[in-house]
Amino acid sequence: MFRLVAGSACLLASLAGATAAHTAAGQATAGQAAAGQAVSRQASAPYAKVDLIASGSAVTPGSDLWIGLRFQLDPGWHVYWRNPGDSGNPPVVRWQLPDGVRAGEIVWPAPERIPAGTLVNYGYSNGVVLPVPLTIATGVAGPVTVGLQVKWLVCQELCVPGQARLELKLPLGAAENAEVSGWKRLIDQARAREPQPAPATWKARAASQKDDFVITIDTGARETQGVFFPIEVSQINDSAPQRVRALDRGLELTLRKSDQLRADPAGLTGVLALPGRPAYVITAPVSRSGPD
Repeated sequence: MFRLVAGSACLLASLAGATAAHTAAGQATAGQAAAGQAVSRQASAPYAKVDLIASGSAVTPGSDLWIGLRFQLDPGWHVYWRNPGDSGNPPVVRWQLPDGVRAGEIVWPAPERIPAGTLVNYGYSNGVVLPVPLTIATGVAGPVTVGLQVKWLVCQELCVPGQARLELKLPLGAAENAEVSGWKRLIDQARAREPQPAPATWKARAASQKDDFVITIDTGARETQGVFFPIEVSQINDSAPQRVRALDRGLELTLRKSDQLRADPAGLTGVLALPGRPAYVITAPVSRSGPD
């Protein structure tokens, strides 16, 4: 089930029609596994191709290896960030790993705002690589099979769910080994887009007003543009425009509160995206400002 805000009946209607038309195709790869056919490192589904890639051709005991879950989407389609925004769901992964191999957390590259009718979602248009570090214990020896079950939702004017079981065998075969340098470049590029902790010199605070949060961020320089992506769902109205006011030492963002917010949080944590700059994670403690 995907996240849906009030006023999205048209999206529900589209999804109902799309599910009837595409469920069988979208679950074809998972069905192959259930039928006992060989599980591959890649799968095709409506509007999406999904595969596992690696930054190296083999595992080394006592070290880490980066894996990438790659989504290649038809033009105009998108998948979701960890907070999907007004509607949708992020990809969900269940790992199947041998003893001595542990998967870390998914690295989520900085997202984009994706308008969808009256809604605004947070995610990735046309595709994304989601890197994951694998920690290899010192006692691991011999070939390793990295497996996972993944579920996702791809959307354009309608949304289509998909799922697949994927496996990547290490060491790689000759054909896959020829692709490793390109895979590593894609994983490195995705990791470089991971939002970083804000510089220690930055200061952020948020004032809670009746209908809005006003976040003031001191970056030490005048900022004229910026977009805030909240980590937690249902704190701000994702589809409302974010009003930006330039300050001599940063910027001020006015964010409409979510209709589903029942009480102010202690702080607003999210990703601040500035044009032509890396994205940063900021936390702005919330204080009351003005009458209710």
